[in-house]
Amino acid sequence: MGYILPVQPMQAEIYANRMNAERNNFAYVDRVEKVKFDTDLMDKFEDSLRHEQERIMEDREPNVAKSRPPYLKGFIYPNPANLSPEIAHLVGKGLTVNEYA
Repeated sequence: MGYILPVQPMQAEIYANRMNAERNNFAYVDRVEKVKFDTDLMDKFEDSLRHEQERIMEDREPNVAKSRPPYLKGFIYPNPANLSPEIAHLVGKGLTVNEYA
């Protein structure tokens, strides 16, 4: 004896709803609502814009106190004192490349 599961025709319902839906123009743009000009908001915007421009000008001018650490400047050059062949022979590192010991 078996049991037959009830089948929901979901795909047919989705198709029927799509066919019954209104055809709308995808390029239609709603009208823009009229708004009042807020002078306080414009003053705040101009102040923030002025502060941003001042900050940019401060960043552009060279300043010895604001020197960046070497890792933010780009490539960090190795210390030449650590590259000597004498140190390589003493430590045993840097003598071979891509070889298994």
